[in-house]
Amino acid sequence: MSDPRDQAARDRFAQTLDRNFSVIAAAGSGKTRAVTDRIAQLAQAPDALNALPRLVVLTFANRAADEMQQRAREQILRAKPGAEVLAAFNRAWFGTIHAYCLKLLNDYGHYLGLPAPLELITDDDDLWNEFVQQQTRVGRSLSPENRATLLRLASMRHIMELGRQAGSALLRPGEACQCPEIDLDEVYRRARAAKKSDTIGNSIAQLQAWEEGYQEGTGFLRWPICSTKAQGIDEIWEQAFIPLRRWVNQTAICVAAEVQRDYRNFRLERGVVTYADQIALADELLQHPEAARRIRQLDPIVILDEAQDTDPAQFSVLLEMTRPPDATGRWLETKIDGPRLGRFCMVGDFQQSIYHDRADLAHYQRVHEALVSAEAGEAVTFSVTFRLDQKQLDFVNATFGEILHGIGGQVKFVEFQPRPEILPGQVIRLSLSAELLGGKEKLKDRQIARIEADELARWLKEQGPEKLRARSWREIAILCPRRDWLRTVAIALRKIALPVEVQSESDLQADSPAYAWLTALCTIMVEPQNHYEIVGVLREVYGISDHDLAVFSEGIGDRFQIETPRAAAGIVSSQIAELIEMRAALQELPLFAAVEQLVSRTALRARLVLLPPEDFKNPVTDLDTLLTFAAESAAAGATLADFAERLRSEMERQRPVRLSDEDAIQLITAQKAKGSEWDAVIVPFLSRRIIGFSPRYPSIIRVPGSEEIIAALHKEDREEEIKEANKLLRRQEMERLLYVAFTRARHTLVLAFDRNLFSPVHDRLAVDSQLKYLRGDKGETSCVAFDALPAKAEACTKTSRASKKIADLPVAPAFNFTSLDAALLTRARAHASNFIRKQNPSGYEEVPEPEPESFTRRAPVPPRSDADNPATVYGSWWHTLFQHFPWTGGPQQWQTAFAVVQSSSPDPDRSAREWKLFASTSATSSLAKFLARPAIVLHTEFPLLWRMNDENCLEGAIDLLVVDPGAGCALLIDWKTNRIGRGDALRARYRPQIAAYWKSVREITKLDVEAGIFATATGEFVSYEASELESEWERLRSLPPDQMRGEILPETD
Repeated sequence: MSDPRDQAARDRFAQTLDRNFSVIAAAGSGKTRAVTDRIAQLAQAPDALNALPRLVVLTFANRAADEMQQRAREQILRAKPGAEVLAAFNRAWFGTIHAYCLKLLNDYGHYLGLPAPLELITDDDDLWNEFVQQQTRVGRSLSPENRATLLRLASMRHIMELGRQAGSALLRPGEACQCPEIDLDEVYRRARAAKKSDTIGNSIAQLQAWEEGYQEGTGFLRWPICSTKAQGIDEIWEQAFIPLRRWVNQTAICVAAEVQRDYRNFRLERGVVTYADQIALADELLQHPEAARRIRQLDPIVILDEAQDTDPAQFSVLLEMTRPPDATGRWLETKIDGPRLGRFCMVGDFQQSIYHDRADLAHYQRVHEALVSAEAGEAVTFSVTFRLDQKQLDFVNATFGEILHGIGGQVKFVEFQPRPEILPGQVIRLSLSAELLGGKEKLKDRQIARIEADELARWLKEQGPEKLRARSWREIAILCPRRDWLRTVAIALRKIALPVEVQSESDLQADSPAYAWLTALCTIMVEPQNHYEIVGVLREVYGISDHDLAVFSEGIGDRFQIETPRAAAGIVSSQIAELIEMRAALQELPLFAAVEQLVSRTALRARLVLLPPEDFKNPVTDLDTLLTFAAESAAAGATLADFAERLRSEMERQRPVRLSDEDAIQLITAQKAKGSEWDAVIVPFLSRRIIGFSPRYPSIIRVPGSEEIIAALHKEDREEEIKEANKLLRRQEMERLLYVAFTRARHTLVLAFDRNLFSPVHDRLAVDSQLKYLRGDKGETSCVAFDALPAKAEACTKTSRASKKIADLPVAPAFNFTSLDAALLTRARAHASNFIRKQNPSGYEEVPEPEPESFTRRAPVPPRSDADNPATVYGSWWHTLFQHFPWTGGPQQWQTAFAVVQSSSPDPDRSAREWKLFASTSATSSLAKFLARPAIVLHTEFPLLWRMNDENCLEGAIDLLVVDPGAGCALLIDWKTNRIGRGDALRARYRPQIAAYWKSVREITKLDVEAGIFATATGEFVSYEASELESEWERLRSLPPDQMRGEILPETD
């Protein structure tokens, strides 16, 4: 087989490791193979052992990253490398940009003062409401006059929403200027000159009332609405208000920037971040001089896939981390000290940029140009497609050259080149006549769509996979630009018994019965009084009728509880009794065992199997995935309550796509089809109008073609120029989306020409139809290519042979790994047990002397789920109280802080009692003396990691650490909520733990450290002498590792 025509470009990208590349890879051009070729070449380089661990391969989906890693490993193995090369490759990073940014934050976030570890939050509604309720003053960056004016013309709720919606876009507002004067004289003049009418009179009356209120009033003002177009009043009206509207929107961005920053800090105080935070904070991290230097010293080698889907902040992170260690500023602004040689490559395709809300095509083009023009930068283009056969290739080349023309912001078409030994292929025109309408007139689009779908289904069944040159039904895909169009086609196909699978990107976790049912079951096990969920389980899982539930309750909702046993006589009460028994049996089980028992005792797997397969695909597979998740959560120390909460919090998250093993026609949106391919692709509804999505307000708008960000609080804020620019942007994106749809087919592309259905009378295409975007209206450039398409689909023997040849390829034999040296194996065995041991001081306590009666031997009990353990819940609440406490405030502020959170205490009476003890005893404690010092620095839940020696490290979190930098001293305190006694027993119990904390802080900070505990139950501050802690540490340090681990016991009440 001869080489592809662009092989020289492919070889240059793969083999030239000291250059930075921007690869433009057309559809089906083998970009994944090109990336893995470069990685394989890196594995054969002289410095492979040093380079491979620094490799960072970034994609936009974990599945794509896994595939890339697997294919790269296979390619490296073909060269039969040494074990050390494979070990180095296993240290390379393959994953998403967001995951990598989170790794950077967890490793280096302390330079920004971030807590660690950070947790991802996907549903922040509750957190946002909590944040809003705590805001007492918003707009502090504005002058009093500007703030007052702004809040008269814009809703504070809308302004705050702008800050929430900004995402990773860093709002950088300009200096707030003085509010402009508004001149309405021309509006009044036009109104006087116009012929009198009620609409003009009403509009002017409304305008006068608004102007009077604006000049003299103090309350909130709604913008006046012009309801007349006479004498061009509406245009003059709009022009008169533009300066004031622009000022409101620009000033709103100033306030939104405050909200964005404050809300992000609010989230960080609670140790959570959104996806947008991960990017924005990583970008901020790389502007920190020391953090950026440390990250750059790692010398990462970055390969970015799907560059066209990368947003500006993501580009900034990746470019900045590959610059020289001492680089300053932002490279795209300074053009100084760009990415080092061979450290940054990106692979993308301008033609497949179809997510303008997420990415920025203009910014991608600027990055491409900057990278290519920089030292060691280079652009290469892959134009040979290994996907399209000859007929599809010729058709796409003939049509899209005029559509993707490179003018007015549209991208330039890359003409396809054929691969060696290309197959013939076919592009079929399925013409649908107006006779299908049966003479009916004025049908709605959705009614016409049903008629087309029925005809398409009939034609498809008649052709079968063979004539479409597809190996099976599963190798046929129907692509639409809107999800709801897919449902119409699915109904038509099912009516004539054709197998269908709809790949909907709107599917949520809650749409899966396995997910919803298991979530409800776990929830009621830890919340036995949750009447709503218990009714849901009885109704949905057990199938009890609404009538039976109503008769049982008699309007008393409290009867639906599984905490207290009751006499069971009827169908509902007997089922509730079974749930009560089930809950009692789960109490002593660890998480995974509890979930397994829950699935078994409710016969959940059998219930899922009985669901209709046409409505629910593979529910048992979903259940197995959840069981795996439960096992992973259990290994991480989660309880049943934690697991239930996690499932609830992720119910609205999009379900991961899992390709079905069934032989079914695939229905999928064109957007989601990007990155996939099938033997045959059908594109219906070419003449149907595509209704755009209505913009939401308030919103942040990126001005097309620039870096400017503006705010739109109302639809009137979108000026005509911005509206037209966005309309052009969406049109161009739809043209690129059609390029994506038309380049998914290997052997057969079918186009449904339906203009006679959707335009049977006036014969004019809808402006927003796919055929119009394709320049397929009468007299337009694509008509010749469309008219030449054949109407008959035919099987192809050559294509069938080629497909069979691929299917019959032998499986590659297993690779033989290099034999290890015997001496090396002997040395490895001798040191096999020498690994870093992590010790946690919170587990250091003296083993309590057992009571005499406790000597009776009992069988070991599995760890509790802790779902209903009041002690752990109360201890968590007490720690939360002090985590955000106004330590440097006065007694009144302390009392207020306690009052705010007391209502959330699991035991309000106990917390009130113990709070009084704390407030009274703290005044004379060492804590009060430290808090009285000037310029102290306070840390709560302060993490530490100290290397004790070559084989052991100590990790933990200190509840409160007060540092006096000037005096070179510190105080550490640990809260103890266990109900324990006073005196020597209390001191002895926690001496090992406090000694470990004390030693760690001393060694890390070189400060003089005081240490103690506060027992909430007794109100006692217990301070330890330095000599006492030193002696205890020497005792702990002298213990063998195994014996030291033997002293690590969980805290118990």
